[in-house]
Amino acid sequence: MNKDTKKDEVTITGVKASTIAMFEGTLFAAIGLFVALLFALRASINLSQETSSVLAGMSFGLATGAIGIVVLPLVYFAIGWLLGYLHGAIFNAVVRSSGEGIVLYTKKK
Repeated sequence: MNKDTKKDEVTITGVKASTIAMFEGTLFAAIGLFVALLFALRASINLSQETSSVLAGMSFGLATGAIGIVVLPLVYFAIGWLLGYLHGAIFNAVVRSSGEGIVLYTKKK
């Protein structure tokens, strides 16, 4: 490994808030999908126990859960997108007020 590798500086003076929003929205949607799958499983088990019929419980439980699997990730995405946009705006305000921005060091291989 060469010890004489030169470090390059990159200064970040701001970010595009919508890209932060999209990242956080997608992350929240993935979490929402996981929560919706757990909800569908719980609904299926509860209805199976209440009706004493596995077939009826599975069919009605999955129908309720299927709606949750579609709707819940969309709601989580919307909330995550709004929070991400807010985080991007706050990040830009802090970076601009710091004067110099944020310095990153990169190294070429």
